[in-house]
Amino acid sequence: MRFNQEAKNMLAMMALVLAIALALNALLAPQGNRDMWSWTISLLTVAVVVWIWSRRDSVVRSEAEAAEAAAEEAEELAKRTIVRHADEAAETIEERSGPDDLTRVNGVGAVFEAVLNEAGITTYSALAKANVQDLEAIFEAAGRSRPGRLETWPAQAEFAAKDDWDGLRGYLDSLDD
Repeated sequence: MRFNQEAKNMLAMMALVLAIALALNALLAPQGNRDMWSWTISLLTVAVVVWIWSRRDSVVRSEAEAAEAAAEEAEELAKRTIVRHADEAAETIEERSGPDDLTRVNGVGAVFEAVLNEAGITTYSALAKANVQDLEAIFEAAGRSRPGRLETWPAQAEFAAKDDWDGLRGYLDSLDD
C-alpha cells in the first residue's frame, strides 16, 4: 500500500499523540498500571520510524524533481545553443560571401549602393529584408532624394538573393507592362 506525504505525516502525528497520552496515563495511573511504558516506547518508536519514512520519500522526490528541472534546463540551453550556432553560421556564410553587387537591382546605382552600404545593407538578402519605410529613412538621413521604384527593391533583391535572375527579369518585365 502506498501512502502520500500527508497520510504519512498524519500517521506519525497520531502515533506521537498516542505515545504522549499513554505516557501521561502511565505517570498519573496508580502504581499497578505502570506496564504502559512499553506501549509508550513502542508508539514513540513507530512515530519516529514513520517520520523518517516520510522524510526519506520527500528527499527522494526532491531529488527526482531536481533531476527533472536540471534536464529541462539542459534541454533549454541546448535549444538556445543550437539557435545561436545557426545564427552565427548564417552570419559567417554572409560574411564569407562578401558584399553583393547591389547595382544589379534595377534603380540602384553606384551612389545609392554606397548609401546602402553605409547603412549596413551590403547583400541582396539584407536588402530583401528591408522595408520601404526603412529604405526611405536611410536615404533621407544621407541627404539624398527618394530613388524611383524604391518600393520594388526588396522584391528584386529577393530574386537576386536566390540567384533567380530569370525571375528578376520577369518581375521587371511585369512592372513595365
